[in-house]
Amino acid sequence: MGRLNISIPTDLSPLVSKWRRKINLSEICTQALRDELVAVESHRSARALRTKLQPRTEAEGRLAERFGLAEAGIVESPAEPTALREALGRLAAAYLDRRLCDGAVLGIAGGRQMWCVVQHVSPRQVGVHIQALGYHQNDPRVLHAHPNTLATLLWLFYAPRATARLVGSDPRGLLNVQAPPADLPRYFVIGSCATFAADGNLAQLVGRDAAIRLGKAGASGDFLYAFFNRRGEIIDAPTLADQSVLRSEQLRALSARADARVVLVAGGADKLRVMKSALSNRLCNVVLTDSTTAQQLLRGTKEEV
Repeated sequence: MGRLNISIPTDLSPLVSKWRRKINLSEICTQALRDELVAVESHRSARALRTKLQPRTEAEGRLAERFGLAEAGIVESPAEPTALREALGRLAAAYLDRRLCDGAVLGIAGGRQMWCVVQHVSPRQVGVHIQALGYHQNDPRVLHAHPNTLATLLWLFYAPRATARLVGSDPRGLLNVQAPPADLPRYFVIGSCATFAADGNLAQLVGRDAAIRLGKAGASGDFLYAFFNRRGEIIDAPTLADQSVLRSEQLRALSARADARVVLVAGGADKLRVMKSALSNRLCNVVLTDSTTAQQLLRGTKEEV
């Protein structure tokens, strides 16, 4: 192994002396040198640029073509199923980091998958208008996953230029499907999907009466609070006094716009049927999922999707 003597500036010397027995200075110097020299060596090469542009893979292209999507993103399925939510959270956070810019509008739903997304976004100053999508002002059972909490965290991450509106305001004020088209994607709506059960978190959040009505209508899953029966047909969502929800026809209209991205973030066998329902009803135009789920979606027959 080669050796190199490095001079430490006088003003940095006290800190180096303080930490030299607690951290590996050689590793730090090696990494810094590697990063700098690689940058110098490759500054005329397009390799680093291609990595940042992240052209879609063959599987992502097939998924987008199969379901008429504007974009698709696929992350390798983790060995441990319990790590899937985190892997998808990182994938979706990277998606938002690349696309959100000044003047963008972001509608975010609640849920544990969205909590994982927000955990991994990069804090930065950007003029984003954030709209919490969901029901009621809080959920005592999963407080951290309520859309108001997530919208507030995003507002803090993007401060001081971001604005946020909580549940109770009309999301169509920001996510206006009748607005003149923009030149680039400006409207973003992101959420996951889940099966619906009478004892599930969403059923408890909407309340007993609304949950009973949904059960009688045959609700078995939802995407962004658009509910489906087991045949994948859309059923009427409950109308509550305290809500900010985009109806299925509004999600479909946004998904059809070139300047909008309605993003479905989900993976796993338990989400597959609901994902197919959202796709067959054209309620999203971006899917972020894992490789195993993507293969299952692509293997489905035309009648299934």
